[in-house]
Amino acid sequence: MKKNTNKKFFHSLIKDLDEFININFHAHQVFEYAFNGSIGSPVHEKLRTGAKVLEFGCGAGIWTTEVSTEYPNSKFYSIDFATQNSNNDNVTFISCDIHQMLPFPDNEFDYVFSRNKTDFFTKNRFQGFLFEVFRVLKPGGWLEIGHTLFVDDDDRGPAFKRMDAAHVLWHKERGIDFDLITHLEDYLQMTGKAEFISSQTVKIPLGGDGLGEFYGESATYYVNLMKEFLAPYMGVSFEEYDRLASEIENELRDRRGEVYSKQKRVFARKKDIDILKKS
Repeated sequence: MKKNTNKKFFHSLIKDLDEFININFHAHQVFEYAFNGSIGSPVHEKLRTGAKVLEFGCGAGIWTTEVSTEYPNSKFYSIDFATQNSNNDNVTFISCDIHQMLPFPDNEFDYVFSRNKTDFFTKNRFQGFLFEVFRVLKPGGWLEIGHTLFVDDDDRGPAFKRMDAAHVLWHKERGIDFDLITHLEDYLQMTGKAEFISSQTVKIPLGGDGLGEFYGESATYYVNLMKEFLAPYMGVSFEEYDRLASEIENELRDRRGEVYSKQKRVFARKKDIDILKKS
């Protein structure tokens, strides 16, 4: 697969690793609550008895750390550009370029999980990513991909809408299309390797109390994280960008619980090897 450096750029923006990990931990808790669990694929029994699991693009490693504690009989491997450390004996973090061939043999994993990584691939290269994931997934193994959906929501204030529009256009100019997750089922079908494809979408409040407060903080964190990219693209100074970010925080506070984000996760099982040979 060809390289896309958007992920490396993103990591270069993280100035405070502890804050990044804390925000990702809160986001993980939000997703776990919204979806009623960290895992949507039917792999719980396999994980209890012992499975080999890959998290693709693990970021702060929160998902792997949490799930590996719950399933001590399974082995977890997590890959990303940045290295991580773990106190869990059943976890291995591997630093590698996630846009290249994965450092694993064919048919290695029972379950592959990835969250909020589809926007690091261009549409042309995304199919290659799926083929590479299916290469390392065992026949009968499950793939689960989750990502935030772009929401054109009239309940969002003018500052939030302006930032959203700039965010989408900035990515599109770099070949990143947020429609990938919207049509992920079609992309999985086109590989010819997937069966039992299904999806689940939930609405998560941005701002307000409880769940919304956590996720609202996560949203404003990423707005601030993208300043180095988006301010020049929008033609505004860093000071103007900071004021816009403050306006977004005020809008979320004033519209307590009225503004929502959507999170989607898609599931697919890799076809049995005999079926693949016949197709």
